[in-house]
Amino acid sequence: MAGIQMDGKTYRVRVIFPSVEETARLVEGPNAGDMLSGRRERDLVGTYYDHTLSVEPDPRYPQDYDQFFDDISAPVPSHFIAMPHGQSTVTYEAMVSSVSHTCNGVLAGVRRWKGLQVTFEGIRPARLPGEGTV
Repeated sequence: MAGIQMDGKTYRVRVIFPSVEETARLVEGPNAGDMLSGRRERDLVGTYYDHTLSVEPDPRYPQDYDQFFDDISAPVPSHFIAMPHGQSTVTYEAMVSSVSHTCNGVLAGVRRWKGLQVTFEGIRPARLPGEGTV
């Protein structure tokens, strides 16, 4: 994964492997639950994808790392993010649920950051019941 694409922009940061984790949430609607017969019924709204990953600065482009941190920590409702999915990618609208990184000191006048971890949570289903990937 060369950099990260978010909101139509490519950030030249290094994705740390094996930090990329994809999860799929199957979200239930209001009619899900145990019926009087004892049978458990599902009322699937759809499948939401979430991703957690860690990145580090590319020493050639420290400004991209700084801009990526500023953009993912901006007080905005959501972003459009492209993430790995199977052998391809999936682009979806996601909110940032958490961001953290650690300052590793200053070297040659440049502040060194490490361990930036971000979690993106899908805000609408990427897949709907009876349909393929949106």
